[in-house]
Amino acid sequence: MPIFDKNTARIKMVALTKGEQKNITWYSLAKFDEPGNGVSDTTIIKKMLSRIKGKPEMSQVMCIQFYDNQTKQLIEEYK
Repeated sequence: MPIFDKNTARIKMVALTKGEQKNITWYSLAKFDEPGNGVSDTTIIKKMLSRIKGKPEMSQVMCIQFYDNQTKQLIEEYK
């Protein structure tokens, strides 16, 4: 089983970067994407944020957006 699957992930994170840098895209872990697991979107977002803290790429990030990966609706935004 893969760690994540961009086609079935519940949450998509997009980190918008400065200048010509490529935006960073991450997807929620597969263990959180299973139907009926009881994990809220807020919990998944907090866990995703904790995983990216301290990464060198984060110095180039201006904004982080979280989307429902199926409906493409914006859930949260951090500037």
